[in-house]
Amino acid sequence: MAFFASPIPYVDADTWAVDRAVFLPEFWALVAARSGLVGAWRLTGVCRTARKGVREFLGTLPRLVVCGGRGADGGPLIKEVWGLSLAELRWEAMPALLCPRSHHACCTVRGALVVLGGLTPGGGNNQGPSPTSRVEMLSKGAGAFVELPPLSCGAIADAAAVAVDEEDSAHGQVLLIGGYGHDGAVSSSVQLVDLATGVCTPQADLLHARRKFAAARLLDRRIVCAGGNRRQTSAAAEMLGPPVQGAMDAADGPGGSYPP
Repeated sequence: MAFFASPIPYVDADTWAVDRAVFLPEFWALVAARSGLVGAWRLTGVCRTARKGVREFLGTLPRLVVCGGRGADGGPLIKEVWGLSLAELRWEAMPALLCPRSHHACCTVRGALVVLGGLTPGGGNNQGPSPTSRVEMLSKGAGAFVELPPLSCGAIADAAAVAVDEEDSAHGQVLLIGGYGHDGAVSSSVQLVDLATGVCTPQADLLHARRKFAAARLLDRRIVCAGGNRRQTSAAAEMLGPPVQGAMDAADGPGGSYPP
């Protein structure tokens, strides 16, 4: 009787580690985090483990929220709030606004959703919705909005809101930019709003009066304002930023500054 030795297959340590890693949801969560939103969703078709890991990552992203507005065909103002779950790509009902409104400003401050101004029904005349100074907030995990002190600068609609990075105020601070009030005049004002008190502190004005425009903060803390209209649509853009050696950055001339 003869005996023959069977060769033992060689297993590369690096290959083994990679093979083991791809079976972990945590691995796919890391890949998804570096693939962008569209790329992450494409990874869900790789395998069941990938799908689980990708959804774990998507569940950590903030939801897209829509709130208020008008009903179909220009119907009455509504107070519904909906959030888009990026993990499920499904709209989910959230606590409703205290007051139905449209043309309002909103942003997130310390994880809370803050809604400022806008048009509300019966806001001081008998001819339909008008600007309001009301502010309300939905804290993270809370079951309902709460009323905050009204804006000391008065009623405003079609403004833009950008949260300010700070830790000293009780509820946070917001820059309220542009918009219009009861007189209908489009504003170039920039107000620093303390949400705990409603006190509005004037900042340097915009170069152009704006309403219905876009505003966003860049990674370097500067704020870009673009578009909007007064009597006609504007293509002008401008940038507000912290002072740099006594000068301000702006897209088309001297700009303003805002608190750090």
